[in-house]
Amino acid sequence: MRGLGTVSIALALFVRAAPATADDSFSYIDSPASLPDANVAIVDTRPGEACRERSLKGARCLSPDDFLGPHRRLAAVPDILWVLGTAGLTGEETVLVVGDEPTARDFVAGLLHLSGQRQVAVLRARFSRGVGLPPDSLGQGTTRGMVREKIFQAPARDDPWVLRNELAARLTKTPTVLLDGRGESEFWGETVRAARGGRLPGAESLPAVTVRAALGRGERPALPVGDPVVYAHDAVDGIAFFTLLRAGAGVPARVYPGGWAEWAADGGLPAGAATYPDWMRPAAERA
Repeated sequence: MRGLGTVSIALALFVRAAPATADDSFSYIDSPASLPDANVAIVDTRPGEACRERSLKGARCLSPDDFLGPHRRLAAVPDILWVLGTAGLTGEETVLVVGDEPTARDFVAGLLHLSGQRQVAVLRARFSRGVGLPPDSLGQGTTRGMVREKIFQAPARDDPWVLRNELAARLTKTPTVLLDGRGESEFWGETVRAARGGRLPGAESLPAVTVRAALGRGERPALPVGDPVVYAHDAVDGIAFFTLLRAGAGVPARVYPGGWAEWAADGGLPAGAATYPDWMRPAAERA
Protein backbone atom coordinates (compact mmCIF):
# COMPACT_ATOMS: atom_id res chain seq x y z
CA MET A 1 0.00 0.00 0.00
CA ARG A 2 1.23 3.49 -0.75
CA GLY A 3 2.37 5.27 2.37
CA LEU A 4 1.52 8.82 3.41
CA GLY A 5 4.91 9.84 4.81
CA THR A 6 6.50 10.91 1.53
CA VAL A 7 4.99 13.90 -0.21
CA SER A 8 4.22 13.42 -3.88
CA ILE A 9 4.18 16.55 -6.02
CA ALA A 10 2.93 14.82 -9.14
CA LEU A 11 -0.48 16.40 -8.56
CA ALA A 12 0.86 19.76 -7.39
CA LEU A 13 -0.54 22.95 -8.85
CA PHE A 14 1.03 24.14 -12.07
CA VAL A 15 1.81 27.79 -12.60
CA ARG A 16 0.49 29.31 -15.80
CA ALA A 17 3.44 30.98 -17.47
CA ALA A 18 5.56 30.88 -20.56
CA PRO A 19 8.40 28.47 -19.82
CA ALA A 20 11.25 30.48 -18.34
CA THR A 21 14.83 29.74 -19.23
CA ALA A 22 17.45 29.88 -16.52
CA ASP A 23 20.22 29.33 -19.08
CA ASP A 24 20.04 30.89 -22.53
CA SER A 25 22.54 28.34 -23.80
CA PHE A 26 19.97 25.55 -23.40
CA SER A 27 16.37 25.95 -24.57
CA TYR A 28 13.43 24.58 -26.51
CA ILE A 29 12.39 26.32 -29.72
CA ASP A 30 9.35 26.02 -31.98
CA SER A 31 11.09 26.72 -35.29
CA PRO A 32 14.68 26.69 -36.57
CA ALA A 33 14.00 30.18 -37.92
CA SER A 34 14.04 31.49 -34.32
CA LEU A 35 17.75 30.75 -33.97
CA PRO A 36 19.78 33.97 -34.28
CA ASP A 37 22.88 32.09 -35.44
CA ALA A 38 22.61 31.13 -39.12
CA ASN A 39 25.57 28.76 -38.84
CA VAL A 40 23.91 25.90 -36.96
CA ALA A 41 25.05 22.31 -36.59
CA ILE A 42 22.05 19.95 -36.75
CA VAL A 43 21.88 16.71 -34.78
CA ASP A 44 19.14 14.24 -35.71
CA THR A 45 18.46 11.77 -32.89
CA ARG A 46 16.24 9.37 -34.85
CA PRO A 47 17.51 5.89 -35.77
CA GLY A 48 20.20 5.96 -38.44
CA GLU A 49 18.09 4.67 -41.32
CA ALA A 50 15.36 7.28 -40.82
CA CYS A 51 17.93 10.05 -40.45
CA ARG A 52 19.85 9.05 -43.57
CA GLU A 53 16.68 8.83 -45.64
CA ARG A 54 15.32 12.29 -44.80
CA SER A 55 16.53 14.99 -42.45
CA LEU A 56 17.53 18.63 -42.46
CA LYS A 57 20.34 19.37 -44.88
CA GLY A 58 23.71 18.78 -43.28
CA ALA A 59 22.29 16.96 -40.27
CA ARG A 60 24.48 14.52 -38.37
CA CYS A 61 22.80 11.32 -37.20
CA LEU A 62 23.42 10.82 -33.46
CA SER A 63 20.98 8.54 -31.65
CA PRO A 64 21.11 7.59 -27.95
CA ASP A 65 22.68 4.25 -28.90
CA ASP A 66 25.85 6.10 -29.95
CA PHE A 67 26.43 7.03 -26.29
CA LEU A 68 25.42 3.82 -24.56
CA GLY A 69 27.08 0.56 -23.65
CA PRO A 70 25.48 -2.73 -22.55
CA HIS A 71 22.22 -2.47 -20.60
CA ARG A 72 21.88 1.20 -21.62
CA ARG A 73 24.77 2.25 -19.42
CA LEU A 74 26.21 5.65 -20.23
CA ALA A 75 29.60 5.52 -21.91
CA ALA A 76 32.66 6.96 -20.18
CA VAL A 77 33.29 10.68 -20.68
CA PRO A 78 36.30 10.22 -23.02
CA ASP A 79 34.17 7.93 -25.22
CA ILE A 80 31.32 10.47 -25.29
CA LEU A 81 33.71 13.22 -26.38
CA TRP A 82 35.15 10.91 -29.04
CA VAL A 83 31.67 10.29 -30.46
CA LEU A 84 30.97 14.02 -30.57
CA GLY A 85 34.22 14.52 -32.46
CA THR A 86 33.26 11.85 -34.99
CA ALA A 87 30.12 13.93 -35.64
CA GLY A 88 32.30 16.93 -36.44
CA LEU A 89 31.54 18.87 -33.25
CA THR A 90 34.08 20.93 -31.32
CA GLY A 91 31.70 22.32 -28.68
CA GLU A 92 31.84 25.86 -30.07
CA GLU A 93 28.84 25.49 -32.38
CA THR A 94 25.20 26.29 -31.87
CA VAL A 95 23.53 22.89 -32.14
CA LEU A 96 19.91 22.28 -33.11
CA VAL A 97 18.69 18.90 -31.85
CA VAL A 98 15.74 17.32 -33.67
CA GLY A 99 13.96 13.99 -33.38
CA ASP A 100 10.67 12.15 -33.11
CA GLU A 101 10.88 10.36 -29.76
CA PRO A 102 10.98 13.03 -27.01
CA THR A 103 13.03 11.05 -24.50
CA ALA A 104 15.69 10.16 -27.07
CA ARG A 105 15.83 13.73 -28.34
CA ASP A 106 16.04 15.25 -24.86
CA PHE A 107 18.67 12.74 -23.74
CA VAL A 108 21.03 13.65 -26.59
CA ALA A 109 20.35 17.37 -26.09
CA GLY A 110 21.03 17.12 -22.36
CA LEU A 111 24.21 15.15 -22.91
CA LEU A 112 25.46 17.80 -25.35
CA HIS A 113 24.75 20.52 -22.80
CA LEU A 114 26.45 18.61 -19.97
CA SER A 115 29.45 17.90 -22.19
CA GLY A 116 29.98 21.63 -22.67
CA GLN A 117 28.36 22.43 -26.03
CA ARG A 118 28.23 26.22 -26.26
CA GLN A 119 24.55 26.46 -27.18
CA VAL A 120 21.93 23.74 -27.56
CA ALA A 121 18.44 24.35 -28.94
CA VAL A 122 15.85 21.57 -28.95
CA LEU A 123 13.17 21.55 -31.64
CA ARG A 124 9.97 20.96 -29.66
CA ALA A 125 7.90 19.45 -32.48
CA ARG A 126 8.41 15.94 -33.82
CA PHE A 127 10.63 16.23 -36.86
CA SER A 128 8.71 13.75 -39.03
CA ARG A 129 5.59 15.93 -38.85
CA GLY A 130 7.36 18.58 -40.91
CA VAL A 131 6.96 21.45 -38.39
CA GLY A 132 6.46 23.82 -41.32
CA LEU A 133 9.93 23.26 -42.71
CA PRO A 134 10.38 24.43 -46.32
CA PRO A 135 11.13 21.59 -48.74
CA ASP A 136 14.46 23.11 -49.74
CA SER A 137 15.70 22.73 -46.15
CA LEU A 138 15.41 18.95 -46.33
CA GLY A 139 18.03 16.48 -47.45
CA GLN A 140 19.77 13.34 -46.26
CA GLY A 141 21.39 12.96 -42.87
CA THR A 142 24.99 11.86 -42.50
CA THR A 143 26.10 9.02 -40.26
CA ARG A 144 29.02 9.93 -38.03
CA GLY A 145 32.47 8.73 -38.99
CA MET A 146 34.53 6.02 -37.32
CA VAL A 147 37.35 8.46 -36.60
CA ARG A 148 37.22 12.00 -35.30
CA GLU A 149 36.69 14.75 -37.82
CA LYS A 150 37.33 17.33 -35.11
CA ILE A 151 38.35 17.33 -31.47
CA PHE A 152 35.56 18.19 -29.05
CA GLN A 153 37.33 20.49 -26.64
CA ALA A 154 34.69 22.57 -24.87
CA PRO A 155 35.02 22.40 -21.08
CA ALA A 156 32.35 20.18 -19.58
CA ARG A 157 29.67 21.65 -17.35
CA ASP A 158 30.70 19.77 -14.22
CA ASP A 159 28.34 21.37 -11.72
CA PRO A 160 25.08 19.77 -12.96
CA TRP A 161 26.53 16.23 -12.71
CA VAL A 162 25.96 14.35 -9.44
CA LEU A 163 27.63 10.95 -9.17
CA ARG A 164 26.42 8.09 -6.98
CA ASN A 165 29.06 8.31 -4.22
CA GLU A 166 28.69 12.08 -4.05
CA LEU A 167 24.92 11.79 -3.74
CA ALA A 168 25.11 9.03 -1.12
CA ALA A 169 27.43 11.16 1.01
CA ARG A 170 25.30 14.25 0.50
CA LEU A 171 22.11 12.50 1.63
CA THR A 172 23.69 11.69 5.01
CA LYS A 173 24.78 15.28 5.67
CA THR A 174 22.69 17.84 3.79
CA PRO A 175 18.95 18.17 3.15
CA THR A 176 18.57 17.57 -0.58
CA VAL A 177 15.59 18.11 -2.86
CA LEU A 178 15.32 14.91 -4.91
CA LEU A 179 12.86 14.62 -7.79
CA ASP A 180 12.03 11.23 -9.25
CA GLY A 181 10.94 11.42 -12.91
CA ARG A 182 9.63 7.85 -13.18
CA GLY A 183 5.98 6.89 -13.13
CA GLU A 184 4.07 6.59 -9.87
CA SER A 185 4.02 2.78 -9.87
CA GLU A 186 7.82 2.60 -9.99
CA PHE A 187 8.17 5.36 -7.41
CA TRP A 188 6.03 3.37 -4.96
CA GLY A 189 7.81 0.09 -5.70
CA GLU A 190 4.79 -1.51 -7.36
CA THR A 191 6.58 -1.94 -10.69
CA VAL A 192 10.17 -3.22 -10.56
CA ARG A 193 12.59 -2.86 -13.48
CA ALA A 194 15.81 -2.86 -11.46
CA ALA A 195 17.48 -5.11 -8.88
CA ARG A 196 14.88 -3.85 -6.43
CA GLY A 197 11.96 -1.47 -6.48
CA GLY A 198 11.47 1.76 -4.60
CA ARG A 199 13.02 5.20 -4.65
CA LEU A 200 15.94 7.19 -3.32
CA PRO A 201 15.46 8.19 0.34
CA GLY A 202 13.46 11.40 0.64
CA ALA A 203 12.69 11.66 -3.08
CA GLU A 204 9.45 13.23 -4.28
CA SER A 205 7.54 12.06 -7.33
CA LEU A 206 7.30 14.28 -10.38
CA PRO A 207 6.76 12.03 -13.43
CA ALA A 208 8.44 13.30 -16.58
CA VAL A 209 5.24 12.67 -18.55
CA THR A 210 3.40 15.06 -16.22
CA VAL A 211 6.02 17.77 -16.70
CA ARG A 212 6.03 17.31 -20.48
CA ALA A 213 2.24 17.61 -20.66
CA ALA A 214 2.24 20.72 -18.47
CA LEU A 215 4.93 22.44 -20.55
CA GLY A 216 2.88 21.66 -23.63
CA ARG A 217 0.03 23.63 -22.04
CA GLY A 218 2.34 26.55 -21.25
CA GLU A 219 2.52 25.73 -17.53
CA ARG A 220 5.46 25.28 -15.19
CA PRO A 221 5.53 22.85 -12.27
CA ALA A 222 5.43 24.30 -8.77
CA LEU A 223 8.50 22.77 -7.16
CA PRO A 224 9.89 22.60 -3.61
CA VAL A 225 12.27 25.38 -2.58
CA GLY A 226 15.89 24.66 -3.50
CA ASP A 227 17.83 23.47 -6.50
CA PRO A 228 16.74 19.87 -7.10
CA VAL A 229 18.77 16.81 -7.97
CA VAL A 230 16.75 14.82 -10.51
CA TYR A 231 16.89 11.21 -11.60
CA ALA A 232 14.79 8.58 -13.35
CA HIS A 233 15.26 4.92 -14.23
CA ASP A 234 18.62 5.21 -15.97
CA ALA A 235 20.87 7.69 -17.78
CA VAL A 236 18.62 8.03 -20.83
CA ASP A 237 15.47 8.76 -18.85
CA GLY A 238 17.29 10.82 -16.22
CA ILE A 239 19.16 13.15 -18.57
CA ALA A 240 15.99 13.58 -20.64
CA PHE A 241 14.15 14.55 -17.41
CA PHE A 242 16.98 17.00 -16.63
CA THR A 243 16.50 18.58 -20.07
CA LEU A 244 12.76 18.95 -19.51
CA LEU A 245 13.27 20.83 -16.26
CA ARG A 246 16.37 22.83 -17.16
CA ALA A 247 15.66 23.79 -20.77
CA GLY A 248 11.88 23.59 -20.62
CA ALA A 249 10.94 24.95 -17.20
CA GLY A 250 14.05 27.00 -16.41
CA VAL A 251 14.73 24.99 -13.23
CA PRO A 252 18.41 25.00 -12.17
CA ALA A 253 18.37 21.24 -11.76
CA ARG A 254 21.30 18.89 -11.32
CA VAL A 255 21.16 15.28 -12.48
CA TYR A 256 22.15 11.93 -11.04
CA PRO A 257 22.56 10.08 -14.36
CA GLY A 258 22.92 6.57 -12.95
CA GLY A 259 19.33 6.75 -11.79
CA TRP A 260 17.39 4.19 -9.83
CA ALA A 261 18.82 1.28 -11.85
CA GLU A 262 22.36 2.06 -10.65
CA TRP A 263 21.34 2.93 -7.09
CA ALA A 264 19.19 -0.18 -6.67
CA ALA A 265 22.01 -2.45 -7.85
CA ASP A 266 24.06 -1.56 -4.76
CA GLY A 267 22.39 -3.38 -1.89
CA GLY A 268 24.30 -1.29 0.62
CA LEU A 269 22.51 1.91 -0.34
CA PRO A 270 19.26 2.84 1.43
CA ALA A 271 15.92 2.98 -0.34
CA GLY A 272 12.44 4.22 0.34
CA ALA A 273 9.42 1.95 -0.31
CA ALA A 274 11.83 -0.90 -1.08
CA THR A 275 10.38 -3.92 -2.87
CA TYR A 276 11.90 -6.85 -4.70
CA PRO A 277 11.18 -8.75 -7.92
CA ASP A 278 9.01 -11.84 -7.58
CA TRP A 279 11.87 -14.19 -8.38
CA MET A 280 13.72 -12.99 -5.25
CA ARG A 281 10.80 -13.70 -2.92
CA PRO A 282 10.45 -17.09 -1.17
CA ALA A 283 8.27 -19.55 -3.08
CA ALA A 284 5.73 -19.62 -0.25
CA GLU A 285 5.16 -15.85 -0.61
CA ARG A 286 4.76 -16.11 -4.38
CA ALA A 287 2.08 -18.79 -4.11
